[in-house]
Amino acid sequence: MIARLCLFLFLGLGLVVSFEDWSHRRIRNRWIGLGMIVGAACFCFLLWNSLLGHEHRRLWMLGEHYLPLRYYPMVLVHLTLSLAAAVTLWRLSVWPAGDAKLYTLFAFLLVLIDPNLPGFPLLLFLLILINIFVPAGVLFAAGSALRLALKLPRLWALDWPKWLKAKAEVAVIRLWEAWPYRYEYLALGINLYALFYLMQACQRHSQRLALGPFGNVMVFFLMFLVWGRLAQVLRNKRVSYAALACLGAAMAAGLIWRHWDPVAILRAALRMTVSFGVFLSLARMVFNRLIERESLRELLPEQLRTGSVLSDETWEKLGREKELAGKLGERYSDGLGAQDVEAIKGWLAAGPRAAGYAVYQTIPFAVWIFLGALFTVVRRANLVALLLPHLLRAQGALQAAAARYLS
Repeated sequence: MIARLCLFLFLGLGLVVSFEDWSHRRIRNRWIGLGMIVGAACFCFLLWNSLLGHEHRRLWMLGEHYLPLRYYPMVLVHLTLSLAAAVTLWRLSVWPAGDAKLYTLFAFLLVLIDPNLPGFPLLLFLLILINIFVPAGVLFAAGSALRLALKLPRLWALDWPKWLKAKAEVAVIRLWEAWPYRYEYLALGINLYALFYLMQACQRHSQRLALGPFGNVMVFFLMFLVWGRLAQVLRNKRVSYAALACLGAAMAAGLIWRHWDPVAILRAALRMTVSFGVFLSLARMVFNRLIERESLRELLPEQLRTGSVLSDETWEKLGREKELAGKLGERYSDGLGAQDVEAIKGWLAAGPRAAGYAVYQTIPFAVWIFLGALFTVVRRANLVALLLPHLLRAQGALQAAAARYLS
């Protein structure tokens, strides 16, 4: 009965919130509060039922069929991890506050609907995130790739030698700009390698910490989401010195007391580092070049409003303006506050400004959170694992077709 009530609540809230977010770009707190109140009441009812059953007492139908007491601390652990993930994504400007609250609510309702979901309680929050972001990312990338394909006829009119020369000049300029930061990039590589070495060592010699291929993909996915803040820490030279010291100590201790094979672990860590580098490069290319650039629009004073999301470059440029110093608050993915909007409008209206300021055309994401959570509770699996066999078959078919064509 409780599971069915939570299912209907989940479906109703998902449809209503998705519609409002799509039409008004807003997630109302009253729906989040309603869901949390009903969910908490259902949780308390289940707990009371289990306490009666554990004491072998019955009150009408209560205490006859009940969940084990270990279920309730597991729910709290899962809810804590989900809340921590939501707050992290909000602080890293991946999600606005409304999306973070909606994700936390749905993560709570899912374990009330089905207590036996895979990954519960430690990995279920990450499984839901993957089922949310993967289909959204694939669809957005496919749409951007389609728009890019429609522009391909224009490429025939390009002066290719001139275009390649311009790109080469830009690449040289980027290298010269990065040269003063070479030691930071070296520290980044060392710290990342040390991190993956310790991960590989733990996975090889502790069955509980073995993540497997899917676990490594989830780690890569999580690191991609928080890469902006994580890279700031990994570029620190002192952190790299500490990482080298820890790496040497771990290798020596493992070799002496645990009989590790440090060479094998070093190779595995190198493969993992390269794999993450390829994953990060491809993901950034897809999201930044295809999706992010397609969503940029010119910043116009009359279109600026509370909740507008400025591009990264625009926010940095405005932060360097003396007239706006101290007037802009902290940046979140919720967009600009009322005070920020008034300050920027006043600055733009004060006189002609240089071009190059842009704002994102935001995409309502509540529907993807709802669909990802719905997929998790219906299929009880992660989308990557379901798609992987089909992708491998498609890859084999393409390779076979290419072999026949070449022969």
